[in-house]
Amino acid sequence: MARGNPLLNRLARVQSQYPVTSAGGRMTAAQVSERASVLLGVTLVAGAAAWFFMTAQVDDATDWPGWESNLIGIAGLVVAAGFLIAGSLRPMPGAAAAVAYAVAQGLGLAWIGVAFDLGSGGFVANLLLGTVLTGPAALAVLRSRWGALPALVVVPVSAAIGLAALASVNAVAFLAGGDAGLFGGVSIPWWGWWSLALLALWSAYSFGVDMRRLDEYVNAGAEVRYVWAAALAIAAGPIGIYAWRLSDFRSTHSSDTYDYVSDAGDPSD
Repeated sequence: MARGNPLLNRLARVQSQYPVTSAGGRMTAAQVSERASVLLGVTLVAGAAAWFFMTAQVDDATDWPGWESNLIGIAGLVVAAGFLIAGSLRPMPGAAAAVAYAVAQGLGLAWIGVAFDLGSGGFVANLLLGTVLTGPAALAVLRSRWGALPALVVVPVSAAIGLAALASVNAVAFLAGGDAGLFGGVSIPWWGWWSLALLALWSAYSFGVDMRRLDEYVNAGAEVRYVWAAALAIAAGPIGIYAWRLSDFRSTHSSDTYDYVSDAGDPSD
């Protein structure tokens, strides 16, 4: 089984098998990063709206969400999984598909944060929110002059920015009178803070791996018509850190290598 992001792997296979049409332009990594950041923003907005709706339906933090919340959350996860499976089989170049995935991802993550809160005062939701916020931070760092620095620098810097954004969100909620979150009424154990930091680091590392894979794909002359498909692949990072990044440790590096060729046959043959 190939290592890494299956959506990027599929794009790489298409690139290696079919010639680039002269009529289409070439995408840039900056174009993909901008669109991926927008998609992660859509995930954040959809997730925040869903979280407020779902928590309003729960009388006690230890209660299981109501049927409306379960329907929304599970449907979001099913739709997101469907997009990931479909994208690993065939690139989805449309912006509508990418935005739909981003919304579904936000709904699914919000439901997990509410359904498995288990009286943690919103801590589970903050764990997930931290991984999403680290995404745009990692993209910004990697596209800046800092991106040329070693991963031992880029990853902690990206994670720190993501955690700072998370702390800012919680500080605003606390000042507004919120009783849940990092600064709410529930005391977070030491291992909880460590989990928060490690997940942010893991998210920053994961986005870095995907962006390096994207650079290989773009440098091989990727067609601009697949820019939204590539953006979707990057924006899937908040789920990808669990879905495929962990599987990287169970496969060999050579299985994720694809050769880009310019003399491939015509797909119509």
